[in-house]
Amino acid sequence: MKKNILVLSLLACALSFTSCSDDDIDQKPYDKIEFADYYKTESDFTTALNGVYQGFSQAGYYAGLSSASDIVSVGDILADNLILDPNGRRAGQRAHTWSYNSNSVPTSIYSSSYNIISRANIILANTDNLQDGDFKNNVIAQAKAVRALAHFEVARTYAEIPTQSAEASSTVGIAYVDKYDPTAMPKRDATITESYDKIIADLEAAIPNLEASSETSVMGKSAAQALLGKVYLYKGDYKKSIEFSKPAVDAVAPATQAQLAGLWTSNNSNGVLFEIPFINSGDPTIGTNYSQGATNENIVIEYAVDKDFYALYNQKSESERINAYFKVFNPKNHDGEAVIAVNKYINGKVKLGLNNGRYLRVEEAILNLAEAQYLSGDQGSALLTLNKLRDVRYSTYTGGETGAAIFDAIQLERRKELAFENGDRWFTLKRLQGVAGISSVYTSGIQRSGNGYLANGTGTASSEQTLKAGDHKWQLPIPQSVLNLNKNMTQTPGY
Repeated sequence: MKKNILVLSLLACALSFTSCSDDDIDQKPYDKIEFADYYKTESDFTTALNGVYQGFSQAGYYAGLSSASDIVSVGDILADNLILDPNGRRAGQRAHTWSYNSNSVPTSIYSSSYNIISRANIILANTDNLQDGDFKNNVIAQAKAVRALAHFEVARTYAEIPTQSAEASSTVGIAYVDKYDPTAMPKRDATITESYDKIIADLEAAIPNLEASSETSVMGKSAAQALLGKVYLYKGDYKKSIEFSKPAVDAVAPATQAQLAGLWTSNNSNGVLFEIPFINSGDPTIGTNYSQGATNENIVIEYAVDKDFYALYNQKSESERINAYFKVFNPKNHDGEAVIAVNKYINGKVKLGLNNGRYLRVEEAILNLAEAQYLSGDQGSALLTLNKLRDVRYSTYTGGETGAAIFDAIQLERRKELAFENGDRWFTLKRLQGVAGISSVYTSGIQRSGNGYLANGTGTASSEQTLKAGDHKWQLPIPQSVLNLNKNMTQTPGY
């Protein structure tokens, strides 16, 4: 048994294009599979699928390693919602100052994604062992949907987004690995458009056979539809984005104001389409990406919220969202001066910092749908869709926007609603750079506020304030360790 476990673990590491440590080989129970004698029964495949989902607890997704490198923090650290707190451990500082390179990368999501992909491909390579029917079809669908998701994360992180510029669609894409082959040395030999087409093909093949259930810890039909709508939005195909976003928006209600506090302490999953549940005391504490501790006496804040961003929230009409997202501390290690901290993950159901990893919520699907409707010329529908979210976030709001003000309202709500989850602010400012007919506010890159980290805007400001559109830093470098192992792999241009 030990030999078979070792063989499978090493094969998974080979497919993830990275090196294996002893910890990688001695993995958790779902990874301890006897390869030669496995994938025979429905129970085997269910366990293997659990192993695929467990892959999201790796570094870069939801590992809670206190390095500020998980998906819940990296995008916001790269963008303009946060300011480095010099009293913290300076985790993620290279990301915040855009000073990363192939030997010092902001995130491990590249290798973790391909590890997840390898787990999905092993399942797909063995589904002929199952009898034809609904179970087999659903196993294939889940594996393809997760494979698409992981490739999408690699694509949007390490390559240009198709809407990023007029030339982006023909720029270098990613290695799309759709076969289980531990000896393969994949190349980045496709354009980004071709890479997106493969992501789309996997999702479109998966959706008909996914279950329309309320289970949020697996990829269901609504989650895959919303993800596909998002992929089409990134590709600039707004009619297709509408086609796939709308069914998810129609099927799942967003969390109400009253439900927000419970949502961000993992006491409910209202509005969630796909999440990684962390319910045991030994599970990753993803809240440590932003801070450790929970009182003025012991809290260590890694990144403070920019006071200008905080001011975008209306204290009177959306207090529930403010209380769920933020908390003002007067930390001892700041001599009692006030700092605005990210509160989304501090108070978990089981213990501090232990909160579910919410990868996709219907609130994002609503915003994707509204944006696609606006960019396709249907401003009336865009406003109605946006109001589905605003109706459950504000006790009162003015609304009634027309023209470009509708797009502004969508982007404002996107920035506020999706902060501190999976990098939406960074990727929004990245993908909008080449979109025609919108304000230069959205197409010029990042211009930070210049504020300091304290709640009143004083204190040390971020050392870097501007990242212009078109800079190669919008695409992250592939880790040098990957390039060393795969002679066919090429580095992201500019590094």
